Amino acid sequence: MTPHDELERRYRRLMTAYPRRHRQEYEEEMVAVLLAAAEPGARRPGLRDRADLLVNALAVRLRGWGTALGDDAWRRAAFVVQLVGSLFLLGVGLRRLPLSVAPYLAGGADAVDVARPAVWAIGFAVALAGLRRVAAGVAAAGAIVETVHVARWYDYSPSQVLRSSWLVTVALLVAAGSVWLAGGARVTVPRGLWWFAAALLAAVGGRVADDRQWQFRGLDVAIFYDGRFVFRVGAPFYLTAAGLALWAWWRLGGPVRRRVLALAAPVAAIAAMVAYGFAGFMYSSQRFPSPVLLVPVQWAVLLATPPVAFVLAAALLNRWERLSALVRLGRQAEDASA
Repeated sequence: MTPHDELERRYRRLMTAYPRRHRQEYEEEMVAVLLAAAEPGARRPGLRDRADLLVNALAVRLRGWGTALGDDAWRRAAFVVQLVGSLFLLGVGLRRLPLSVAPYLAGGADAVDVARPAVWAIGFAVALAGLRRVAAGVAAAGAIVETVHVARWYDYSPSQVLRSSWLVTVALLVAAGSVWLAGGARVTVPRGLWWFAAALLAAVGGRVADDRQWQFRGLDVAIFYDGRFVFRVGAPFYLTAAGLALWAWWRLGGPVRRRVLALAAPVAAIAAMVAYGFAGFMYSSQRFPSPVLLVPVQWAVLLATPPVAFVLAAALLNRWERLSALVRLGRQAEDASA
């Protein structure tokens, strides 16, 4: 193999970092320019050429992803996450808030406990009213409040911080979606939103029933207690909530449904990472006299999990929709020729 052929082969290998459409349109021209500018007899691309190609490939992919994420279906899905996430966080905040002023005055709750439901109630109201920039600011404040609420446990219970990391991820997801929606065209209120609200109310009813029926804290539906079977009163509430949420999600339509799942991927990923990736840490941290804190590598894994999960979910969704579109075109061509 001549030096020229080897250099061309290496340049083409680097070109695989670009999207396929970009390669089909520009690869021959780019390789020709690179070969013409190369040193005579060179067999390998220079470090500068490699860096330029890879950085430009990343820029091209980011521009493509940015264009894809700007379509109407993504914005509608982000609006669903913004509204439903605010409602959910409002419900979680209300569950911890005392129902009377007396416990607050006695130290049963603090300013953060009061601020949590307040900020998400305001955020939901202004988002529903279409005040997008105000909603973005309120959601960002809500994410800060949720982070402070969880972070204050770290010094004495890092395992509790890990268990609540999914809640912070929800808040950050709502804040990110709100900031993104602040620019661009306005999005109409999605169909089925009030079914999500009904699902949340049913879930709250189940939690109230669990609080009164203190024996149940896990996934048990019935237990044998005091010589008899006791059935979980909250179970029908939770089943109703799941059914209502599933129905509301289904009513959103295919493109929005899929994007809501992609936007929810960071929450599922962080929950799975804590449950399985940090299981040993949580077990050991709870049994030492003084808490075992996270090391920088563990923090890096924890912080990287949500964005990586979203990028992978969005890439898989984009690939699946492209393949589905090609399959539809092929079937239409077959039907036309038949």
